[in-house]
Amino acid sequence: MNFTAEFFPENGTRPSEVNATFDCDSSSYIPQGIASLRFQILIYLAYSAIFLTSIVGNVAVFLVVHLLPRMNTVTNLFIANLALGDMLMTIFCIPFSFVSIFVLQYWPFGAIICRIVNYSQAISVLVSAYTMIAISADRYLAIMWPLKPRVTKRLARILILLVWTGALATAAPIPVFSTLIQPTEFYDYCDLSICTEVWPDDHSDHGYSLTLMTLQFLAPLIVLITTYVQIACKVWAKTPPGESVKQRDRRILQSKRKMIKMMITVVAVFTICWLPFNIFMLVPLDPDWRPLPYLWFLFHWLAMSHSCYNPIIYCYMNEKFRQGFQRLVEMIGRRCCCWMGATRRKSDASTNTEMLQLFPSTTLMTTVASGVGSAAGSREWCRKGL
Repeated sequence: MNFTAEFFPENGTRPSEVNATFDCDSSSYIPQGIASLRFQILIYLAYSAIFLTSIVGNVAVFLVVHLLPRMNTVTNLFIANLALGDMLMTIFCIPFSFVSIFVLQYWPFGAIICRIVNYSQAISVLVSAYTMIAISADRYLAIMWPLKPRVTKRLARILILLVWTGALATAAPIPVFSTLIQPTEFYDYCDLSICTEVWPDDHSDHGYSLTLMTLQFLAPLIVLITTYVQIACKVWAKTPPGESVKQRDRRILQSKRKMIKMMITVVAVFTICWLPFNIFMLVPLDPDWRPLPYLWFLFHWLAMSHSCYNPIIYCYMNEKFRQGFQRLVEMIGRRCCCWMGATRRKSDASTNTEMLQLFPSTTLMTTVASGVGSAAGSREWCRKGL
């Protein structure tokens, strides 16, 4: 399955290219609409926004789960794994893909990076899909069979390892068949290449594309819909007559409902972002169709933007995550203040030492000693604050 786009046929040439001379320095081969300044600005703004939002949001989720003890639960470990997969997508896919596809329209990063980018994108999607299955299974067991043993943190970490192992294995053919090619005379003449997958035959390519779409999208979606429908029926079912419901039980039930709503939203956003791109990759389209580059931009950006939505969902729909983000900001603020204070105290101490050498007076010694004591108290405050 080709994750990197090319808007020209892989074999053959266009009629206008035969016996033609190309201007390799002017990007004359890029369609006029894509090469326009307005569209280029739109591309930079759109991809830069999701890149920055994804990095900040997913790093915050990962740190909140692993630095704050009360957030280190089984479900949150899976959520942190989702964030890790989204960071993989953000770092290895977004910058390389949008620059090569929309800005340059050729691949300048070499064959190794080509394989890494294509492989990383497939792994990221698979990790997200498999992790959401693990979360739904954990919620299903906890709600449908509450008296059975729960998934422990140790088992959760083993499942996360299996998720990554399965994702790496499922996407293994992609780096094998990813390579650089020169699909038209223009690329051959200008000694430029694009990054794509070259399979032995169309049957193998189409077969693996269907298999990958099934494993990373269709099968997980069926499992998620089945489990969450049953969970929703259980959680939102009316209380049987005569059963006394305590205030504590109501709070627990309300908490479960909020968590289920949040995870259903995560699944819905995953579907909305990746379904159009998966369909677009499987449908055969005419490379000369004028709207093709714009549709590719729309669907590719929508798929890449999935990496930045989950932290926003957690912050909006989960009070504990909101409190965790606030706590993380406070911790970072304290560390920055302590670092700045330590730098300033170090500078003051150096200045005082120089003054002592020039003016060795008792009064100055008293002042310096007082300042050292104040600095020690400040360091103690930093340790307590952290």
